[in-house]
Amino acid sequence: MNLEEAANLGELLGGLAILVTLIFGIRQIVELNKGKEREASREMANLLSSPLYQSGLSILVNRLYDDFTLEDLDKLDRKEKDALNFLAINTNSIGLMTFERQLSFKSVTRFMQTVNIMIGTRFRRLVEVLQTNAKNQGVTTDSAGLDWVIWLFDKMDEQPPIEGPAYVLYRDWKP
Repeated sequence: MNLEEAANLGELLGGLAILVTLIFGIRQIVELNKGKEREASREMANLLSSPLYQSGLSILVNRLYDDFTLEDLDKLDRKEKDALNFLAINTNSIGLMTFERQLSFKSVTRFMQTVNIMIGTRFRRLVEVLQTNAKNQGVTTDSAGLDWVIWLFDKMDEQPPIEGPAYVLYRDWKP
């Protein structure tokens, strides 16, 4: 092998090494993003199963109705109001994080679509009443403070309806 062939071979091997490094780097980025999504989904599952979030959902289902008013909220005790605030603020954060692509819309929809179907009307009303209260208290400006809840629920409304229970849809799934 002469010097020119050796140089060409060296350039070829160098290019191949760069290509392999690039492919490895892309693979690492993909795995990192999947790991972040899994972690974010786990955190969201923990939030949704937290006692305060569950309490807020329970109050929305059992203590309020579709067209409740600010006066109805005033009748609740402090713990119930705190649970509803926690529910609204954290769901707002989920909406914002979904918009910013920190949470996968697919994962969020799997967690939240049932909530939206069951109590979306009441949840939207909760946001409206809380924002009215904040405005009455002089806390907010013209921009809505909990608008990401509405955005999230609107986006979920655009999704196809749930086709059936998971145990039926995925009965053939193998670990």
